[in-house]
Amino acid sequence: MLTIALESFLGAGPARDGPSLHSRGEEGSAVISPLSNLQQKGLIVISALALLSMITTFALLSFITYRFIFWRQYYRRYIGYNQYVVLMFNLILADFLQSFGFIMSLRWIAIDAVRATDAACFLQGVGLQIGDPMSGLFVLAIAVHTFLHVCLNYQMEHRVFVSMVVGLWVFGVVMTIIPIAAHGRYVWYPAVAWCWMTPEYENMRLWTHYVWIFASEFFTVSLYAIMFIQLRQKMSEAAVLGEHNSESLRRLKRVIMHMAVYPVVYICLTLPLAAGRMASAGGHSPSVLYFCFAGSIMACSGFCDSFMYVVTRRSVVVESEARGSSNKLSSRRNKSSAANQYAMSADPKGPTSTTITRGRSDSTEEMIGKGGLELAPMGVVMQHTTIEVTTESAYEPSPSDIGPSKRHRNSIIRP
Repeated sequence: MLTIALESFLGAGPARDGPSLHSRGEEGSAVISPLSNLQQKGLIVISALALLSMITTFALLSFITYRFIFWRQYYRRYIGYNQYVVLMFNLILADFLQSFGFIMSLRWIAIDAVRATDAACFLQGVGLQIGDPMSGLFVLAIAVHTFLHVCLNYQMEHRVFVSMVVGLWVFGVVMTIIPIAAHGRYVWYPAVAWCWMTPEYENMRLWTHYVWIFASEFFTVSLYAIMFIQLRQKMSEAAVLGEHNSESLRRLKRVIMHMAVYPVVYICLTLPLAAGRMASAGGHSPSVLYFCFAGSIMACSGFCDSFMYVVTRRSVVVESEARGSSNKLSSRRNKSSAANQYAMSADPKGPTSTTITRGRSDSTEEMIGKGGLELAPMGVVMQHTTIEVTTESAYEPSPSDIGPSKRHRNSIIRP
């Protein structure tokens, strides 16, 4: 129904330059009909995996949306302030759009052809154009978010964070509109076994799609490499100096390792198809079997990301930060401070965050604290800070000075 309605809305559309809309052939032709046996089987596999991804991503999006709305039943703090959960929600949404694009292949199986004039071709092109790079950009956003916490001891304000997320989606929509505005609806054309931009629009392919995929992969890998190197240095210094926060560093390492799974999966699933398209642009097009295989593994991106979120969501791997420890571990004054914040992403009926602050300083004000320490709930146990101040004379008293004791003790109890 959606395909028929969109086809009626779009109409016949303007004729494009290049091959006739009624020509028959392979990539770059308006119609691929009938489909070869290999194309048919490949599209069946792609459609099945896309359907699996669509179901899992839709279920997870529904679950998180429900928790966003009815958060008071499960959390003590609004879960929408958990930046990790918000980033994962948007990553899953991008995967859903990608799976929507691939699911259009069911249309080609049904009619035994891939047609540029079919509304499904337009829908497929749009879904893949926005879904593929947006998945990579949100994987990169997760890497940047983790990097800011671990290496720079910085967390974005909520308004800045929301603006960043909205800005990414605006960017993705613009990158999808540009090809349509430049070449019309027929910028999406049969490409081996499904619809997308043909090599005729190579520059458009590169600058509105592939450059952002490759950039996301490169910067994501670079950021995680920096985090691992810095974390290894911290752990080595802590082991030499016998620091007490080595356990926190090991926990932080597990955080980074869990977060690093997402870019590894994204690269493994998207790189084969991206490399194949780039090879086609260079005049060395891979076989139909290669494209069907590459499309199949990309189609299961949504399922893989959903599975990883379900597995890791209860781990204390959401938000971690190390404040100044890298600069103080090697100090001769043996001063160290670290603050680690771990936010539970989906722990039912529990707090969304617990802050633990550890420190050692020459100042008694730092020992007492200035209100920055969040004390975890301890039932009915009263928590006090007791300070004892003792004074003694600095000289040996003479017999004539023997008298009442010069020692006194002041006890200050602060609730």
